[in-house]
Amino acid sequence: MNLDAKDLKAQLDALPGDDSPERVDLLVQFARAVSIHEPSRARRISRSTLEMSRRLGYEKGIAYSLYSVGFGEYLRSDHEKAMVLLLESEQLMKSLGEDNGLGLTRGIMAGVHLSLGDYENALSCSFEALAVHRRTGDRFNEGWIYQGIGGGYKEMGDYPRSLEYHKKALAVFEELNLDVGRARALSGMGTVHQSLEEFDKALEHHHQSLDLFRLAKNDLGESRALNDIGVILQETGDLKQSRECHLRALELREKFGNKQAVSTSLINLGNLLVAEGKSEEALDIVLRALDIAEEIKAKPRVFQAHRVLSDICFGMDDPGAALVHYKIYQQIKEQVVGDQANSRLKNLEVGFEIEKATQAAEISRLKNVELKEKNDQLEALLDELHEAQAQLIQSEKMAALGSLVAGLLHEVNNPLGAINGISDVSARCVERIRNWVTEEFPTALENRKFAQALEILERDRKVTKEATARISQIVQSLKGFVRLDGASVESADLNQGLEHTLTLLDHEFRGRVTVVRDFGDIPPVLTDMRELNQVFMTLLKNAGEAITNEGTVTVRTKLENDRVLLEITDTGEGMDKETLDRLFEPSFFRKGKRVKSGLGLPAANTIVKNAGGEIQVESERGKGTTFRVWLPVRP
Repeated sequence: MNLDAKDLKAQLDALPGDDSPERVDLLVQFARAVSIHEPSRARRISRSTLEMSRRLGYEKGIAYSLYSVGFGEYLRSDHEKAMVLLLESEQLMKSLGEDNGLGLTRGIMAGVHLSLGDYENALSCSFEALAVHRRTGDRFNEGWIYQGIGGGYKEMGDYPRSLEYHKKALAVFEELNLDVGRARALSGMGTVHQSLEEFDKALEHHHQSLDLFRLAKNDLGESRALNDIGVILQETGDLKQSRECHLRALELREKFGNKQAVSTSLINLGNLLVAEGKSEEALDIVLRALDIAEEIKAKPRVFQAHRVLSDICFGMDDPGAALVHYKIYQQIKEQVVGDQANSRLKNLEVGFEIEKATQAAEISRLKNVELKEKNDQLEALLDELHEAQAQLIQSEKMAALGSLVAGLLHEVNNPLGAINGISDVSARCVERIRNWVTEEFPTALENRKFAQALEILERDRKVTKEATARISQIVQSLKGFVRLDGASVESADLNQGLEHTLTLLDHEFRGRVTVVRDFGDIPPVLTDMRELNQVFMTLLKNAGEAITNEGTVTVRTKLENDRVLLEITDTGEGMDKETLDRLFEPSFFRKGKRVKSGLGLPAANTIVKNAGGEIQVESERGKGTTFRVWLPVRP
């Protein structure tokens, strides 16, 4: 049960002043209670609570404090920092068996993924959190998870399902008599009607939401409602009232410090100014929005900003800049849309998850062996879905890379040809000057400055020629890597594919990693070389990253028992048994201060299996790692 901030403060005042687990628990709840209205205060309390928990060695307090600090960073739109803290909290919650805390952490992780445009992971975390809150009977957080799921489905364009979950959230918040929750649910329903261009219904819901937010004195919620009303008023032609709503929303959001919300308001204001013909004023505002969106890595806001900048530049008679912004808009949007495509697969997975959870409860209650067998079957299906999902993501990345490389080749080859031509002309001109001076003014070459100038021109020409040759080599390797002109399945030279990949990694390896090539005489392999190049890139890049300072990566190919064997050995740190056991599972992990997704090796394993081959790995801590890939000559 969530207590009122005043009640919590009274309980805190009644405790002795010393550090204690009881004080930690109350402070965590108090920080949550004031987080929406006083985010800065909540962050200070959460950080001091985390320090207190660590002094006490109170693991439960550390877990909940990490969650609370992560929640604060999420509200400030520092998504990377929030995810690091939430992942650490999640691990502690699992080890302590804190189901409620695990649900809370997964719920905020869902919000982070949603803000970053990663709708697949947002839904996954949401349904996991929902299962926990249902199991523990936490109606308050169950309502907020319904609200988050409704927002995720809306972003994916599934409007009927979005309305369904917003209505579920509204029912829970009405049951709890929670004004802020009712306001958020009504706001969510309004945005769905807005997307369906049902503007009258949308305005009705948003105005109801605005009244409730003001009643609850919730500035962030009020700014959300004003922003949504402003967008509708602009679409219906009431530009004056739209401007007033957007300016007030921006004022509230800047006061609150939510960077993502600020970027949204700035983009909407930029759109409004474009509609009013005020392109120069709009340019400054949208550039500011783009800086904020890129800083917080909010992809949907980044491509929206570039779309508006394209319109602005076109209106300012700068078609070149307009085209550049439009290209960037398309590229980033395609990445986000590609991520959304995975959500269709995720919908199946979510259905399996719900059915699996239901069956697990029945097994616990009835000890029914038959249900347990069905549950195991679902587990196997889920593993297959994970593998298909990882491969789909990598395929989309390669498709996007192919499009980018096609443009790159076109853009680079033309100026490269011009540079080569100019270099050759310059060389002939220098030679003619030298011959003419030798014949007409032989004493001129005795002038040190003149002779030195000719030598510099000749030396610069040689350097230019070497540099352009290097660029040509890299471009051709990149073209070979993505196989722009290749069929999906072809007779491919694996040694050549490895050379292309090593050329692309040369800048990462140079001066640190020595590459030893031991390429055997192997026959061509009938395969999809674009996908196989992705396997080479993953294995070689991992080998290089495993080497901390300096070391060696050995790449060997040979024919063995009618199969081609590729062997990549590094002298890096090696892996323990636990890491090896989970090496080919899709994962999400922390590296330094960054959070990364581990999909490379799972996708590589799937690609090799689909080609009729297999991957094996040997590794030991401190003794390096060897990956072996066997491929049939003809699958």
